Amino acid sequence: MEPYFNISYHQQNRKLVDLVENRTAYTLNNAELNIYETHKTAEKVALQFTNPVLASMIRGKKVMHLTDLPSFDFLPGESVIVPSHEIMQIDFPEAKEDNPTQCLALAISQPQIKKITDELNEHFPLVDDKNGWNFTESNFYLTNDNGINHLVSHLIYIFTENNKAKDVFADLVLKELIIRLMQTKARTILLENFQQNINTNRLSYAVKYIHDNLYRTLSVKELSEKACMSEPNFYRCFKQQFGISPVEYINQKRIELAKKLLQTIETNIADICFSCGFNNHNHFIKTFKKYTQTTPANYRKKFLNDISVGSLKNLPLGYVLNSQAF
Repeated sequence: MEPYFNISYHQQNRKLVDLVENRTAYTLNNAELNIYETHKTAEKVALQFTNPVLASMIRGKKVMHLTDLPSFDFLPGESVIVPSHEIMQIDFPEAKEDNPTQCLALAISQPQIKKITDELNEHFPLVDDKNGWNFTESNFYLTNDNGINHLVSHLIYIFTENNKAKDVFADLVLKELIIRLMQTKARTILLENFQQNINTNRLSYAVKYIHDNLYRTLSVKELSEKACMSEPNFYRCFKQQFGISPVEYINQKRIELAKKLLQTIETNIADICFSCGFNNHNHFIKTFKKYTQTTPANYRKKFLNDISVGSLKNLPLGYVLNSQAF
């Protein structure tokens, strides 16, 4: 099994001392990259850092136990932010000598985080949010974010290469990483609670309007009017706060809805196209493939193949499995 992130240079030079959470540390001025390898099964292994940490899985599987979160499987490409001094309890149910579990922990200095959050709060304040930008006050779970994973990959290269300017390179990438993580957090918190915030937050109101009107054409102009903001300001604030444009968000939600509808036993794909707000079948297929790397027809075929024939026989026509659209 190939690692999710490229750590080949690390493996050429690291020393294997411990079979459980063997640690190799790479330290720069504002961050420390720790790569852990476990070669045998273990339970309730504790880790703690004095700075906030972004932990990302490289290979294998862990079971993570964090305060205020249910235990969860931690798989390659997934990441979790852990506050400073938080104790992580970790199980390694599948680690083997010939197939070790590998994980990285990127600890970022709090002064560096504060510098960036202060800059954002001064120049790009959050809309209708008195708390402002903050990196983390609690555990925050991420899943396979391509932008974040790309930056983590680049940081692994910077930390492990032999370059005298690596501190300069790392600080540039760390700034983008911190901002993207905060955008992801702000987006998740706002979108999880937009129903409660529609009367106090203009972006929450716009998000609810998007969810209620996915079936028809939506424009940035219309959304900005609903949010009582100018069109340029709405677009800028939305992208700044969520990390994606309003159009990208609308397309993401439409594709999520389309995937649910494609799980219907008998629903015409053309009808699904129009039900999700697309007015052109070819555009629907192109957008669906962009977000899922497959076509609607192939997605449906794979979904049906993954379900036993017996479980489908008793379902009524038009039944949607797991039918919550959002």
